[in-house]
Amino acid sequence: MKVLMLGRIGLLEARGGDRIQVENTAAELRKIGAKVDIRTDMNFKPWEYDIIHVFQLDWVPETYFYVKKAKKYNIPVVLSPIHHDVREVKKFDDEFAFDFRRFSKILFRDQFKRDTFKNLYRCIFEPRMIKPTFYSVFYGFKKMQRETLKKVDAVLVQTVKEAEDLKRTFDVDFKWYKVLNGVGKPFIDPKPFKNPFDFENYIMCVGRIEPRKNQLSIIKAVEKFRDEENVDVQLVLIGKVSPTKHFEYNLLIDKLLKKNKWIHQLDAGITYANLPSYYHFAKVCVSASWFETTGLTSLEALYCGTNTVAAGMRAKEYLGSYASFCNPDDINSIKEALKKEYFAQRPVLNEKTRKDYTWKNAAEKTLDVYNNVLKNISESLLVDNKKKSSKKVSVK
Repeated sequence: MKVLMLGRIGLLEARGGDRIQVENTAAELRKIGAKVDIRTDMNFKPWEYDIIHVFQLDWVPETYFYVKKAKKYNIPVVLSPIHHDVREVKKFDDEFAFDFRRFSKILFRDQFKRDTFKNLYRCIFEPRMIKPTFYSVFYGFKKMQRETLKKVDAVLVQTVKEAEDLKRTFDVDFKWYKVLNGVGKPFIDPKPFKNPFDFENYIMCVGRIEPRKNQLSIIKAVEKFRDEENVDVQLVLIGKVSPTKHFEYNLLIDKLLKKNKWIHQLDAGITYANLPSYYHFAKVCVSASWFETTGLTSLEALYCGTNTVAAGMRAKEYLGSYASFCNPDDINSIKEALKKEYFAQRPVLNEKTRKDYTWKNAAEKTLDVYNNVLKNISESLLVDNKKKSSKKVSVK
């Protein structure tokens, strides 16, 4: 089977959750016999593939054009929307906006118009986005997303909540399958752990330095925890700072880094392969994001024997009793969840969880969906051909 995976423009130029999902799923699919190409542009030839798998629906206008081109040549399309709850995104924009988001909040109440406005700003730094973004201005971004869901042959969601949110937001029905994201080989079969610091049992947060990831609130929560419990715990932030956005937020983070020597921010020299050691020597990994699909960092932490704090209903569906949960807009809520996990015993994952949450398992489930889609299309064509044949006979 020959598969084309299509991601957003710029996907392969910076590490993010969607890139990890695309690359790891592709790698595992290749191991079980599929031929997989990855592209992030419109210059693909649909007829060269048995099936096309498109990633991301939110904030990405090019997805509409990927699907439209594939369906023009009658190529089956599977969509992994990596969809966030629009209500959570809107609450974030309403309550925790910095820099450019302040303007979109004032100008528009509708979240899809806000997202279009932000894409126009991104076009300044990414000219490849100009054509699909300007099309969304006149055609309607939400309309494009709804039509995309209608056109695809199958939708892969990470949680039941994601499927429910998609149906509620876009008022459209579609065939969907739940495929769990997971962790890669460095976490399943890690090399001997080596402490990268001269301290341990720290609190860590993994993700880009940006308002959505909520590091500012995490710092405040850890500061309260340190003061109240009189414990000299260190905070490690692992993530890159964007050079093209979040200027105000980055400035606030930078001031706190300079003021507090117990906060450490890292981005250079850390690879996916050596991340397990950073997790292993931490006591708690916290993800207090305003919105996430599920949050891979919590899973990775658990595999390394690290306690976790997460936010949101999607994370609860994934992590269950393995994590404590917090409200991203409440410093005390984050602090209390951190306190509970900091003084708790380290987690021990059962074998079922270790087996289910792997990229190998995700790839196998994804291949099953591919085969199911191709089988359904083949059976549908067979039925259509029989109908045409019967009509010819009746005419005679």
